[in-house]
Amino acid sequence: MEAKLKVITIGDYNISILKNYFKDNENIEFLKLALDESIDNLNTNFSKRDIVFLQTNTENLEKLLEVGKALKEKEIITLTVLEEKIVMENKEVLEETVNAIFPATKKDDIDNLLLELIKMIDNIIFERCYINLDIEDVRSMLRDSGISVFGSLNINKTISKEDIIKNINYPFYPKNLKDSKKLLIFLDTLEGFVLTEGELITDTLRNESGKTIEDILFSVRMGNNLKNRIECSFIAGVFKEK
Repeated sequence: MEAKLKVITIGDYNISILKNYFKDNENIEFLKLALDESIDNLNTNFSKRDIVFLQTNTENLEKLLEVGKALKEKEIITLTVLEEKIVMENKEVLEETVNAIFPATKKDDIDNLLLELIKMIDNIIFERCYINLDIEDVRSMLRDSGISVFGSLNINKTISKEDIIKNINYPFYPKNLKDSKKLLIFLDTLEGFVLTEGELITDTLRNESGKTIEDILFSVRMGNNLKNRIECSFIAGVFKEK
């Protein structure tokens, strides 16, 4: 069965902005689940190759956990974005029921972070890239990642380790790479990019983790119309407990 990214909103959660952004993207399916509805009743066929984003309002968190558990038992990879304080108050049960949980420090940033995650994963899996990753690569990196972090960096000039470190940005949740064990990287570049630059970015990010990274994968797309010479987004997960 063909892999899909599926975004399930639970209750009255509204993501019309995302729907408009991806309205012509056939690889992304938007679904709505009522609070009294079973996940098995949704008008879709779930596949183990799917990656599912779960979103709801805070007061419906229990329903999200129920859906996450049901999908995880089917070996379907799930992600959610929630306000930081909600994540920290429910960390243990979230990690038991959802594969990757992304905290947003500001509630107003939740949909923006969700948009960036969907864009990154969609680009890696479905776009034609110079270095490709397939759905199984991405699934393996997201599986049981727990509390996870999205980061980015842009480079406009000759690349150096110092430039990379200076430009690393965590726009939605200010936790850095330190003590993470998994790292998924997407590099979007102009023509003229060379693999040694990709290796330098990868090695620098690995070092920023404190060299705790055990699994690292990266995808490269070249030749797009970009504002910057190199635009990098990354997801880090499986943080070592203190």
